[in-house]
Amino acid sequence: MALIALVGASETLPDGGLRALVTVAGETLIERQAARLADVGVTHIAVAVAALPADLLAVCDRIRRRGVKVTPVRSASDLVPLIEDDDRLILVADGLRAGGTHYAAIARPGSPAILVTGDTVLTQGFERIDATRRWGGLASVAPPMVAELAAMPGEWDMMLTLLRLAVQSGARRLYCEPALFEQGEIAIVSDRPTAALIEQSSLQRVEYGGMGLGRSAIMMPLVRLAGPLLVKSPNTARYLPPVTALLWVAVAALTASGLAAAGALVAVLGGLGLAAMRFLSAFRAESAAQDRARAVIRSFALALLALFPWLLAFGAPGRTMPPFTEAALAPCLAATIVLARALYEDAGERRRFHWLLPDADQAWIMLAPALLFGAASLMFAVLPLLALFQILLWLHLARRPDAR
Repeated sequence: MALIALVGASETLPDGGLRALVTVAGETLIERQAARLADVGVTHIAVAVAALPADLLAVCDRIRRRGVKVTPVRSASDLVPLIEDDDRLILVADGLRAGGTHYAAIARPGSPAILVTGDTVLTQGFERIDATRRWGGLASVAPPMVAELAAMPGEWDMMLTLLRLAVQSGARRLYCEPALFEQGEIAIVSDRPTAALIEQSSLQRVEYGGMGLGRSAIMMPLVRLAGPLLVKSPNTARYLPPVTALLWVAVAALTASGLAAAGALVAVLGGLGLAAMRFLSAFRAESAAQDRARAVIRSFALALLALFPWLLAFGAPGRTMPPFTEAALAPCLAATIVLARALYEDAGERRRFHWLLPDADQAWIMLAPALLFGAASLMFAVLPLLALFQILLWLHLARRPDAR
């Protein structure tokens, strides 16, 4: 059994553009839909189109590069050959923006299902199901319904007719609260001002970014201040990885040239670049290559922290061996940060007080002034002890029972 999706991409905006190509946080709606569908196991997306403009073709090519097959369809007869008897078809309304939990609920195995919500002022953009319910923008239907639609004479709207067939067959109804539409977690983007409001709401709700005191308390708040600028253009996600990688290469080059303090300051900027990449990943569907690039840059930055004393020694006039307190404790500091990351990931859904844990950003922020004032050896001795204390404090607090 395969999961196949039918995504609407034929509705137009008042300005004449396609609704599916409206950008929210620098990413088109159909690309976000494709990412959510891929997360729940969809491998083939049929795009319901009335026409195929060049910009829609370009977006479909980008989706294909992320490993999802995309086929434009204009009628049910085009859709029938794509579906086997034991497949399941997921319907995604044109212009829908919804959370991953809603896609996951519809994609669960079982009989056909329809996401429904209440009939309120905020849900007027969705198709009415009955006197009190409206469609929530997602549904799953059985292949025989597609064959039935293809056999019907005349021209029919594929999405809405399949939805009606699912309603008439008694498909399960999965209810979602209308309050989710007020919060912007689910919406039909009917125009560009609505897209701007959803983008603003998304920026306010994004999390501060996982583990680490330096990242959670300093880097991510700074990145969030620049959030509206970062998400404005899709080019930001394209150029940020190479710029961040160059910053970390500059850290190694400056330190090996004898400008250690300047290298540490550039490392702080490199940490901001990594935080910005993590921030953007909350809004955009990343390809496997982008995800690997972020992991490689993060690993290179951690290796630089472990080898920093040797770079210092290489950049010194005499090029002598680094002091033991630096050469031995810098790798210990990097290992402690790796340990903190492993503990954080093992905590799973029960993560608490994760902002207390040590991270590389905290280390670079503390190393920069120490290098400026010639206290590098002392700081290399202090940082591993401080990191271990943070881990012990986190373990103590994370095990405390929740307040009732």
